[in-house]
Amino acid sequence: MIDAQPAGTPNYVLSEGPVWHAASGTLVWVDIEGGLVLRGELDERGHIEVTRRIELGEYVGCAIPLDDGRMLVALTRSIAIIGADGSVERSAELLPEHQRLNDGSIDPQGRLVVGSLSLVGNAKDNVLLRLEATGELTVLDNDLGLSNGLGWSPDGTVFYSTDTDACTIYRRDYGAENIGPREPFIVFDEGVYPDGLTVDASGRLWVAIWGGHGVRVFDDRGDELTDLGARIPPPHSSSIAFAGPELDQFVITSASRDLDEAERMRWPHAGGLFSARSDARGVATTSWVAAPLPGAGPDAGAIHR
Repeated sequence: MIDAQPAGTPNYVLSEGPVWHAASGTLVWVDIEGGLVLRGELDERGHIEVTRRIELGEYVGCAIPLDDGRMLVALTRSIAIIGADGSVERSAELLPEHQRLNDGSIDPQGRLVVGSLSLVGNAKDNVLLRLEATGELTVLDNDLGLSNGLGWSPDGTVFYSTDTDACTIYRRDYGAENIGPREPFIVFDEGVYPDGLTVDASGRLWVAIWGGHGVRVFDDRGDELTDLGARIPPPHSSSIAFAGPELDQFVITSASRDLDEAERMRWPHAGGLFSARSDARGVATTSWVAAPLPGAGPDAGAIHR
C-alpha cells in the first residue's frame, strides 16, 4: 500500500476525472460542483502546478483534452467543446432536469462514453451514453443509480463500468461494432462506494473508494490485491489516473464536500490532488475521434483565466 502525498494544488469542492494528455505533457481534471476545468504540469516529485483554469458556471462531469488545445466536456445536461479562447460549442440538452452528466471517458475506438446521476432523490433511471462518430447517441444502460468510473482492458475487449449506488462494477465484452451483456464483476459490501477508476497495463483495476481514504486494486478476475493500492488522508477519494511521461506516477483526486468544519480542519488537503510513484504502469489514453455534437450551437459561456 502506497501513501500518496498532497500534490500542491488548491482544494476543490469535488475534484474528479484526471486525464494525462501525453501530447502536451499535462494533466487535466475538473471540479464538478465548482464548474471548473483545470490543467496542470506534473513534475518528477509529484507536484502539480495549475496552468489553466476555466470557469463554466455549471456542473462539469468530465473534461477530455484534445490535441489542438480544445477540450471535450460533459456539462450539466449537454456535451460541449471548449475552444482555446474559452468559447463553447454545446449540444442540445440530452437529459431530463432531474439528472446531470457525470464521469466520462474515451473508448478504444475514440468515442466518448459518459454516464449520468440524479440531482434529486434516488432514481434508478440513470443512463450510460456513447456518442457515435455520426453524432448519434447510443444508450448502453438506462437503469443505473449513479453512473461513475469507466475503463477498458489493455486490449480494449473488456469494458468496466461503475454504478456507485449499487456498490458494483460491471464487466462486459466490448468491440467496435458490438457490446456484450452486462454482468456484475466486483460487488462491494454495503456502504462501500466505488467511484472513479483506471485500468493499468497489466489489466488491474485501480478503484477510488468514496469514503474509503484511497484506492483499492483488483486483478482481471475481480480478486482484490491487498498489497497494492494507495492511501490518502481525507476520506473522499474520487478518481485516479496514471500520469507522467512514463505513466509511472498516479494522481488521485479528492473532495471537500460532505465534510463539516472539524473534518476539514482534520484533513486540510481534502479536495486537493494527491500523487505517488508506482511500479505499475498506466495505459495511454485514446484520442477522441471528432464527431458532431447533437443539436450543437455556439455559446460564449466560458470564462478563461
